[in-house]
Amino acid sequence: MNIHIFDIFPIILFFISFFGIITSNNVVKSIVLIIVMQTAVIMFWLGIGARLGVAPPIIEDIAYVRDFNAIADPLPQALMLTAIIIGIAVTAINITLLNALVRKYKTVEWKVMQDMAFEDESKFE
Repeated sequence: MNIHIFDIFPIILFFISFFGIITSNNVVKSIVLIIVMQTAVIMFWLGIGARLGVAPPIIEDIAYVRDFNAIADPLPQALMLTAIIIGIAVTAINITLLNALVRKYKTVEWKVMQDMAFEDESKFE
């Protein structure tokens, strides 16, 4: 089994993005890092589905196929198309929620929003 940079890079990118989300104080940075994390997952699965030297899964006559391991697996590609659509939807929801938070709190900093939300909550008690 050969390990290529295409196998390691998405994993490193995923964990860098994960660390960035945990340590980020800015909502916009968090949204961008979520997008980068989704992209790393998609890159990883597409790397699994497509290897050097494998043929596309388009077969005219199955009787001529001698080695089924030399044919690329189409399942990861199909799943990643679905993941791309879900990623777009998640990004749209994140941006919509960001818009609502900025209109209410007039900031994009997590800590400031949390403090203002706590002050709003304590007014009703």
